[in-house]
Amino acid sequence: MRLKTGDNAKAFTVKDYLGKTIHLEDLKGKYTLLAFFRNAECALCNLRVHQLLNAYPELQRKGLQILAVFESTEESIKNSVGKKEIPFPLIPDPSNSLYKLYDVGFSWLGVVKTILTGKKEIKEAEGLGFEMKKVPGMKMDRMPAEFLIGPDLRMQIVKFSKKVTDHISLEDLKAHLN
Repeated sequence: MRLKTGDNAKAFTVKDYLGKTIHLEDLKGKYTLLAFFRNAECALCNLRVHQLLNAYPELQRKGLQILAVFESTEESIKNSVGKKEIPFPLIPDPSNSLYKLYDVGFSWLGVVKTILTGKKEIKEAEGLGFEMKKVPGMKMDRMPAEFLIGPDLRMQIVKFSKKVTDHISLEDLKAHLN
């Protein structure tokens, strides 16, 4: 059964790509954006990471921490999104265990919707140097998802994306943190 607003976050223990262990219980007392991306080489995913990076100083001042999950290996993260200094954990999940736990799904229709309606975002990603390419092992039909987890470890916002460019708006995040 898919998570919804008000549900408890599902317990997990993971390691970020630098080897630091993170437990769900570590998030208690703070707001956390648990963001699931396709993979570390995904241009549109890197665009979202870029947007989060730009907003992060303000979001962090408002009490938000971010965990970014990728269907990628540690090495893949190091060679792509991890090349930049990212102030929040990047979590490799090539076995999809966290994706399965949070029921993050797939949709070819979402891919088509992205191609048809995401031209602005695709151009923006390319302008930032994020290359649109197929990577070995990449699940093209993986859809992102984002969960704003409250200090009580309950879901404040649940967003299962209908296309690759579909995320919780920065304005909605900020509004929940006020």
